[in-house]
Amino acid sequence: MTKPCTVALLLLPLFACKKDNAPAPLHYHYYEVGMRNDAAANWQWQDTAFVVAVADTNTTLIAEINAQLALPADQRNKIVAGTLVAGDGGYNTNASHHFKWHLDENDWQLTNMTIELSDGLPYTDVDMHYSYWMERVKRFTPWASYIKKETTP
Repeated sequence: MTKPCTVALLLLPLFACKKDNAPAPLHYHYYEVGMRNDAAANWQWQDTAFVVAVADTNTTLIAEINAQLALPADQRNKIVAGTLVAGDGGYNTNASHHFKWHLDENDWQLTNMTIELSDGLPYTDVDMHYSYWMERVKRFTPWASYIKKETTP
């Protein structure tokens, strides 16, 4: 057997194992979440924004986000509510600050209201009291939040 044929025979099992029903890799849309200035008297610059991600397969949430973005910023009344996950996810930043957490890409939504327990500021509350938020609260639903703009990680 010639060398090209041998190489082809060795590679054949790799291509034969490819499954046609394998799920396509997820792609994400990233959105900067703004925080309204009246959120708290003691906030830091890191509290002004954070970033969330949503899979492009979640067309319902993306449509809801786009509907909010079509409104003037002062009329965007839906707040972000989601489950906290450790680490910045590779994208949850505000300028040079990398948050210690991100919202679960598959478990957050826009809503009109939430309980007060999970309301807070991204840095002053969640980052500065990380263990409490991750172990006890487990969700972040900042009442002052709104979808500010689509962004890139």
